[in-house]
Amino acid sequence: MARRTIQEAVNSMTERDAWKVTRELRDAILRLELRPGRSLDEAALAEALSVSRTPVREAIIQLIADGLVVREGRSAKVAPLDFDDLPKLYDALLIASRMVHRLAAQNRTDEDLKRITEQMELFKDAVASGDGVGRSETNFSFHMAIAKAADNRHFSAFYEQTLIGSIRIARACFVSAANEDENDVRLHLAETVRQHDLIFDAIKAHDAERADEYATLHHNLTKQRIKRIMFSGAPVLNGKLDLAVEWNLP
Repeated sequence: MARRTIQEAVNSMTERDAWKVTRELRDAILRLELRPGRSLDEAALAEALSVSRTPVREAIIQLIADGLVVREGRSAKVAPLDFDDLPKLYDALLIASRMVHRLAAQNRTDEDLKRITEQMELFKDAVASGDGVGRSETNFSFHMAIAKAADNRHFSAFYEQTLIGSIRIARACFVSAANEDENDVRLHLAETVRQHDLIFDAIKAHDAERADEYATLHHNLTKQRIKRIMFSGAPVLNGKLDLAVEWNLP
C-alpha cells in the first residue's frame, strides 16, 4: 500500500509538471518567443524549466497533437506557419465557431455564464490597460469559456485547434507589420468588445440563431483585420499575390 501511495504521488507530480511545461511552451510558441521552425531540445528545456525530461517529453507529445509542434525523425520543432493555407484555416475556424456558439447557447449553465463573464471582463481590462499580449490571451480564454459551455469535446477541440492556428498567424502578422494606425486599433477593439457583449447576450438568452449570427460577424471582424495587415506591406508577407486573389482582395 505504501509503495502504491508513493508511486501515485510521483505520478501526480509528473502530471502537474507536464501540464505546467505544456502551458509554458504553448504560451512561448503563441507569443513567438519560440519561433516557427525552432528545434526543441528536451534536455535544454528540462534544465530551463527545472523539471525532468519526462514532463517535457509528454508536453511535446501534447503539443504535437495540438498542431503546435511537429516531429522530424527523432527531433521536434515548432510547427512552421503556412500562410498559403490561411483561407482554408479561416474557413475551418468559421465552421467551428458557428457550431460552438450555437451549442453554447443551447447548453450553457449559470456556471458557464459566470465563467464567460469573468473572461469578458478580463479582456475589457486588458483593452483599457493597452496590454496587447493580455488582450490576445484573455480573448482566447473568453472563446474557450464559450467552447466549454458548448459541452461537446469534439467540436471544442476542433474550435481550439483552429483558433490557436489563427492566433499564431495573427501574432506573426502584427510582429511583422508596420505600426498600425492607433485610431484603427481603437475602433477595432471597441467593436470587439461590443461583439463580445452581443455574443454573451445571445448565449445567455439561449438564442442559438443569434449566437450563430454574431459568431459569423465576429469571425469576419478578425478576418478583415488580418487581411489589412497582411497586404499593407508587412515584410514577412510580401509577395502573397495568389493569397490575395483567393481571398478576393482588390
